[in-house]
Amino acid sequence: MKVIIIGAGKVGYSIAHLLSSEDHDVVVIEQSQERQEILEENLDVQVICGSGSSTSILEAAGVRSADMLLAVTEFDELNMVSCLLGKKYGVKTAVARVRNPEYLEVKDISFKEAMGIDLIINPERVTAIEIAQIVGHPEAMNVDYYAMGKVQMLELEIEKNSALIGKKIKDLNTTVPYNIICIERQQKILVPRGDDVLESGDHINIMARTTEMREVEKMLGFNTPRVEHITILGGGRTGLYLAQILEQKRPDLQIKIIEKELLRARQISQKLKHALVIHGDGSDYQLLQEENIAGSDLFIAVTDDDKINVLCCLIARNMGAKKTVCQIKRTEVIPLVEQIGIDSILNPRMLTAGVILKYVRRGDIISVTIFGEDRAEMLELLAQPGSAAVNKELRHIRFPSGSVLGAVMRGDEVIIPDGSFRIMPHDRLMVFSMLKSIHKTERLFLDGGKIS
Repeated sequence: MKVIIIGAGKVGYSIAHLLSSEDHDVVVIEQSQERQEILEENLDVQVICGSGSSTSILEAAGVRSADMLLAVTEFDELNMVSCLLGKKYGVKTAVARVRNPEYLEVKDISFKEAMGIDLIINPERVTAIEIAQIVGHPEAMNVDYYAMGKVQMLELEIEKNSALIGKKIKDLNTTVPYNIICIERQQKILVPRGDDVLESGDHINIMARTTEMREVEKMLGFNTPRVEHITILGGGRTGLYLAQILEQKRPDLQIKIIEKELLRARQISQKLKHALVIHGDGSDYQLLQEENIAGSDLFIAVTDDDKINVLCCLIARNMGAKKTVCQIKRTEVIPLVEQIGIDSILNPRMLTAGVILKYVRRGDIISVTIFGEDRAEMLELLAQPGSAAVNKELRHIRFPSGSVLGAVMRGDEVIIPDGSFRIMPHDRLMVFSMLKSIHKTERLFLDGGKIS
């Protein structure tokens, strides 16, 4: 696939790195000389100096033969114009990063439809939605939904006193059906087998019917505490989106937002119905004491400064906050931060890349979730009628190494499959795969596809 990426900032670089590592033909358009040099030194991509709104630059990038155009600069208008031009040249798929909510909330006008853009993505809103899901399951490190919300996946940590420690996967209680999709152990991702033994500190990703997940958790010894008090550090776009989502979903929640800039604090206070907005520095220990951070069920740090987010989460945890959620924008520091006691870590770039990747993957892809700094993916896809996996029982299918089927939706029915399950045409499948096996996994469910 030929992909043109406009903008080599953090999001653009991450996507370029991911796609080039999969041997896609990637061209990056970037105006900054410094960013160009970083790309040329680190990635196997073609770099063109210029603006994505220039027709001559787009033509030099090969826009007439491009399958996809991703416009992810810091400027919303440039991104939208670039996509509009790309569509005029015949690009099949155009994706624009648009952060200004005014473009997304205009009544009677759809910029997406008017400009022919296939996907308008807002990283801050994507991150806020992800955090809001964690609020609904505070016992989980991460929460994801599939099959129109009928299938749920939770990342849960096995703590020191858990009865699961020392047990083999095949010996776990399965009275209520579920599948353990993968285990994250000491920064490594493992696809579990029946004889694998669970250890303290393991992060297990469980997939089950959404309506039965609570029962599954209870059966495995995980408790679900109720969240009533939330503190959000940072009143930027992510913090505001999150507060608005939570006010709509849980009007009973007591939400407190700490924002350092006075003008911004006043602005978000006017946009929220019930949340209490406090003007102050979240790294001020005395302020956190005065605001009773110890009584927070969740302390969520989403400022633009990774260091402040980490520091304040550690302070909040030390003061007695029950759970901490931290936004980290620099992916390279995530493994380190995971070792210091922060409960949930979210990276906007990885979340954004997951949303975009469904347009890159082959076959009938519905959604993509990225695991562990681009090392694995959860694909939600449709089994095509002529694919190698159709009309076969799972035990007779040669799944690529490092891949596993977690759940299936057939019509309106959700099925948690076992070895005797038979895949049928058009089944909606939730398939976990290590990155090295992604293409083989895709081919397994493609019409006429074969595993080499």
